[in-house]
Amino acid sequence: MKDEKKDYDAPIEGDRSFVNLYSLAWPVSSLGPGYRVVLWVAGCRKRCPGCISPEMQDPSSGRLVPVDVLARRLLRLDEGLAGVTISGGEPFDQTEGLADLLERVRAQRPRWNVMIYSGYVLSTLRRKSSAHRLIEMADVVIDGPYRREVPQSHPLAGSGNQRMHLISTRGRAMGPELEACRPGPVNFGLGPGLVNMVIGVPRSGGTECLRGQKKGHKGRKGPKGPKGLEDFFFNND
Repeated sequence: MKDEKKDYDAPIEGDRSFVNLYSLAWPVSSLGPGYRVVLWVAGCRKRCPGCISPEMQDPSSGRLVPVDVLARRLLRLDEGLAGVTISGGEPFDQTEGLADLLERVRAQRPRWNVMIYSGYVLSTLRRKSSAHRLIEMADVVIDGPYRREVPQSHPLAGSGNQRMHLISTRGRAMGPELEACRPGPVNFGLGPGLVNMVIGVPRSGGTECLRGQKKGHKGRKGPKGPKGLEDFFFNND
């Protein structure tokens, strides 16, 4: 009998575009308006002091997923999601794969909005031709390195130096929703190896802000929350 699942997930021949994916969760309500699917990429060249996601800096911490496979899996999620948030790691260190992914997803989910976190400043990214396509695919970019000594100024930014840029018409329309986001809410999920994850940007009142930081012990079941990588690749049928 023909293996339909294998055929469904097989990359198109000649497709060489990949995303180095650390983890994924949905539905998430703590990293942007509405319920979202969140992707954390692996690998970051910046390696900022005090990074809140050091476990995602090494490219070897992720798995290379063909864009075609990842896009088809995302399109099997609930169409009622509000959009996609991409963090890491550093999304702008793998612009080609992510731009290819968003192009495919948006063709089928035009109502989904896109938010991208970056440790680079947007003005620097705009000077890099390799970043232009991914910037154009974003509605909102939250930019700048995480600096724990700078107090938080927005619920979705880890430190006060980071800025929220409303890139597109859709992004500008999201402004009131973004400003209405409450400080401090988090979701809980499971990351690679069934490690507990705190998902969101908790209040910075003396507490380190987290976006996908590992918590707990490997193998220990965390609080009920968003589905993650294992569900996405193995139980999403």
